[in-house]
Amino acid sequence: MNTEVLTPSGVALTGLVSLKIERVLELARTHLQMDVSFLSEFTAGKQIYRAADGQADSFGITVGDGSDLPTTYCQKMVAGHIPNFVPDSLAEPLVCGLATTIERRIGSYIGVPLWLSDGSLYGTFCCLGHNAESLSPRDVGFMSMLAEVLVEELDTQHLLAKERARIAGILEAESVTIAYQPIINLHDGRRLGIEALSRFPADAPDVMFRRAHTVGLGVELEALAVRHAIRVLPRLANDQYLAVNLSPKAACALSARTDHWERVDLSRVVLEVTETAAVQSYASFRDSLEPLREQGLRLAIDDAGAGYASLHHIVELRPDIIKIDRSLIHGMATDHSRRSAARAFVALAGDLGAATIGEGVENSADLDTARELGITAAQGYLLGRPSTDPADLLGS
Repeated sequence: MNTEVLTPSGVALTGLVSLKIERVLELARTHLQMDVSFLSEFTAGKQIYRAADGQADSFGITVGDGSDLPTTYCQKMVAGHIPNFVPDSLAEPLVCGLATTIERRIGSYIGVPLWLSDGSLYGTFCCLGHNAESLSPRDVGFMSMLAEVLVEELDTQHLLAKERARIAGILEAESVTIAYQPIINLHDGRRLGIEALSRFPADAPDVMFRRAHTVGLGVELEALAVRHAIRVLPRLANDQYLAVNLSPKAACALSARTDHWERVDLSRVVLEVTETAAVQSYASFRDSLEPLREQGLRLAIDDAGAGYASLHHIVELRPDIIKIDRSLIHGMATDHSRRSAARAFVALAGDLGAATIGEGVENSADLDTARELGITAAQGYLLGRPSTDPADLLGS
């Protein structure tokens, strides 16, 4: 097998599983006994070869290069000017006199268009032979079946490229708004700090961050959110902190960017890492954060009790704060199991020397229960809704 697959920038084969592409191209070429099979994209008036298997050089095909669309068999096939298969190019009046037939010594051709799910034409999936071959409508059906496999992958990549462009636009325009929610001390009712919550024009924050990571822009989007969030620090009372959320991947990446934390009093910043996010190496994660923690940065485990990592995640990271997930807090006043789970986190926090925060407190009964269990602080709609109005931050 002699297959070359290009990974270009833009809407093409970015991230495609090369083995799948190689296998499809090889299968088409060998089954039809053709000299070359290829996948091409129609763009800017050109037919660009994105992948090829077989004797590509003998037809003047170079992956990454292309030909003017009007001169190609593929464009004529898509336009309906020639059939999907040409068993003998020299005997076919529609193509025998074409310059490309003579220059490339095309003896036979078969191809099918590649239509994406949004109705747009990506390009074509084709085979060429130097000699005449016994091709039939059944072979076109075979090519169409294989094309479905290619289209599934191309569709995914097309959507990812569009999503990447959309998120890149958000990064360029810095289209993020920060809402802040108060964190209240349950012993004296004093506001201990605020949590920064990202808001985007269209999607929910968790959806936006997940999509950004899928297209390779997750760290940059998280960095943008943190950069906007920490601008509020000078407006907070000196004894209050700002909590920001970062994935383990982003936390490690941003810890190395010293310019990101310039002129930031890290003793007033709490880094919240979700308990549901995977940590590839606890040792590496701790080492990455150590320089920032030496400057006063505190670490909180967010959503404790919501993920599979459970107690191991907390023990390994040894946080300063454990935030008990709303799934345990909401309704615990009347649910023994939830109270028991929350009590366990309070006990663990005590052993680790950490504080606890109850998330999602929405009624007085759960608030009273949180106090009875010894939970340090709480946040939720009952105590204060997230607000984008800076004036709300001036209260105590």
